Amino acid sequence: MFRFSSSVQRTLLALIAALAIVSSMDPSASGAPGSTTASDPPTAIASPDVTAQSVFSFDMASGITLYEKNPDERMQIGSTVKVVTALVVMEHGDPADQVLIDESDTVDITVYSNMQLQAGDTLTVGTLLYGLLIPSGNDGANALARHVGLDLCGCDNPEDARDAFYQAMNDYAAELGLQNSRFTNASGVDADSTYSTARDIAILFRELMRNERLAGIVAEPAYQFTSAGSENRTYQESTTNDLLGQLGVIGGKTGTTPEAGACVVLARQVNGGSNTVITAVLGADVEYSDSVIVEGSDERWNDARTIFAAMDDQFAWVTPGAEGTFPGLAEEMAVWQVEFNDPPTIPYPSTETTTAYQLVLQGQGGAGDEGGAVRLYYDQEQVGSVPVYYTAAQSSSVASVAGR
Repeated sequence: MFRFSSSVQRTLLALIAALAIVSSMDPSASGAPGSTTASDPPTAIASPDVTAQSVFSFDMASGITLYEKNPDERMQIGSTVKVVTALVVMEHGDPADQVLIDESDTVDITVYSNMQLQAGDTLTVGTLLYGLLIPSGNDGANALARHVGLDLCGCDNPEDARDAFYQAMNDYAAELGLQNSRFTNASGVDADSTYSTARDIAILFRELMRNERLAGIVAEPAYQFTSAGSENRTYQESTTNDLLGQLGVIGGKTGTTPEAGACVVLARQVNGGSNTVITAVLGADVEYSDSVIVEGSDERWNDARTIFAAMDDQFAWVTPGAEGTFPGLAEEMAVWQVEFNDPPTIPYPSTETTTAYQLVLQGQGGAGDEGGAVRLYYDQEQVGSVPVYYTAAQSSSVASVAGR
């Protein structure tokens, strides 16, 4: 019997892994699994034919991309900006705080979406969040940005406070690694200095859906509450989300302006409710007349329906390596002593799409430690990855092994 030093063992493992990469790849698939790194942006099956200028759709649990169309094009995004407004409020504000509405918070209700705030009324941050997200109140956005911004800047000037809030919005996006977003207002009014992308706003909406309070708000079809001040005023409005409660849609945020076109980001349950897909639709066709949307011209809802219909037709949700999917994956994971943690279900193409995987292992670890990931490819493009965990302690470094 031959015995090797630990350094030689590591070298042999690396050589075996390299041979596995070469032997398992389809020679006709140039640029397939082995040539894509984890840092490459995921790509996806092309979006079905829609009027929207930009689309990005991904599975929330696994991060796997389903559809995209110009996902990183910087655009005006209208009131979908309020997604990040709400997230920053939750990060820096207190829902129980009371806010005295200032005249500078109010807007022209004949021009801008609003919750009909009245100067001198007192509302809580929590109720203002309802007005921000359900009827898409620009006045609610102004009040929240001013109130939270006052604490952020330690100042007493409303405009300075709002500027501090806008900086916090940009800081939040930067912390998520979003490089194609910039915010200079909290409401989404058209401004050349404010922009984002379908990918970025979808990622931001994922964060919103992870927040129990905010996810609960966008799931509501309407609200009615009484202000917290002595004025005792009743506030009530309905959602701007026309698809809420239909086709599995459990939440969303709309945005429409002449510059942005018709925009919406939606959370949709699929796979019997076990998975949630986030879909951003930006710049869909819409017509305005005297600041009012022309009836029947708003195409974002038809675009969303088209994407959902394609999704239902082109994808099934499966466990990676299940029978008929990614042949050889289960066997390779067993050889390398790794497994999925609570095996996920992922979107798997049910159409004639070429699929492939790459099992990438790295470092050392004990049983239960994360040891790498399975990168997944549709039509030779990486769409996402799923982490794997060691089933037994690893005594030496391991290298990358590719699948098919």
